[in-house]
Amino acid sequence: MSKAFVKMFVTVPAAPMTRGIDGVTFENPLQSLLDELDKLSTQSVGVIGDYDNVSFTFAKGRSRYRTIPGSDAHPTAGKIGELHSEDEPVVVFTAPKDQLDTVIATIRDHHPYEMPASTCSSWCESRAMGWLNLTC
Repeated sequence: MSKAFVKMFVTVPAAPMTRGIDGVTFENPLQSLLDELDKLSTQSVGVIGDYDNVSFTFAKGRSRYRTIPGSDAHPTAGKIGELHSEDEPVVVFTAPKDQLDTVIATIRDHHPYEMPASTCSSWCESRAMGWLNLTC
């Protein structure tokens, strides 16, 4: 039986930012996240077969959001009640399903947003087919 993996998609601001909730500054948010994912390679994060630090970064997308007035949010960028948009690359990588809690905690600790946007889907490895997007 093959080990269960997840594929993560994480958006990261392109510009330097200071996290609103605690004042932590990220000069290069994308590189900060990639550096932390590198450290998790010992736990098979970003490891496929005989390769580590495996990820794909989409060059640029445009995110948008509005902080809801009256909420407890501390926006890193934008103002409460106003629509905000900015350029954000997307980082894609794999991780063992049993490491998902560690990966999510790492993303939260090393990302400028108080609530980083990410998507996760189940994957499994097949020696004959490579990686398959299936429920394993």
